[in-house]
Amino acid sequence: MKARVGMVTIGQAPRVDVVPEMADLMGPGVDIVERGALDGLTSPQIAALAPGEGDGVLVTRLADGTAVFLGKRAVTPRVQAKIAELEGDGVDMIVLLCTGTFEGLLATRPLVEPDKVLLGVLRGVRFAGRLGVLTPSERHVSQTQARWRGCGFDAVVVAASPYGASEPAAAPRTCADAHGAVSVAGAVSAFRAGGVGLVLLDCMGFRRDAREHLRQALGVPVVVANLLVARVVAEMVGA
Repeated sequence: MKARVGMVTIGQAPRVDVVPEMADLMGPGVDIVERGALDGLTSPQIAALAPGEGDGVLVTRLADGTAVFLGKRAVTPRVQAKIAELEGDGVDMIVLLCTGTFEGLLATRPLVEPDKVLLGVLRGVRFAGRLGVLTPSERHVSQTQARWRGCGFDAVVVAASPYGASEPAAAPRTCADAHGAVSVAGAVSAFRAGGVGLVLLDCMGFRRDAREHLRQALGVPVVVANLLVARVVAEMVGA
């Protein structure tokens, strides 16, 4: 019998940009059921979920391929609701498609939280040099630095969008003050200057091609969040 794995994106399902690569690693013995925290919402409703003062900043992809900034406080209850929905659908396991840290999520089925998976792996690997972290926007840089340095890592954090040339909308702000100081290719010089010994692509939107570019350019290990999580899930379901 196939394992049924639920996946919750903080944006809109299906995540055609990342789930197919994850599914390939999980193999044919897994059926994936996707849900999105923003499924069915209108543009004004999504805009109302933008980050407020002092809120954690998240970025995600909509079904039409555009990307938006969200506030963690506003989206967390919607994530919890989708977890409950998937449990009602009878999935065997649930995977959160976001590397952000969410406190207090509840689940009766195994819940895979990528931020905790990444931290566990990095704490189990010794490497020379600093930790390079690619974060999805300039608005994420300070919180990403605080997170990884708080976990004991000397992190070099660089912003680059995994969502192509179009900048995520920061509704109600404009794209001009959003993010994207460098491309993935542009991150190479910053990581090289920072003396990194391992790079983490700290967003579920980064893909295999970004890993290959950075690994070839820097000659250091590169961890892709969504692929690592997919391998963990495959092991757990026996795929």
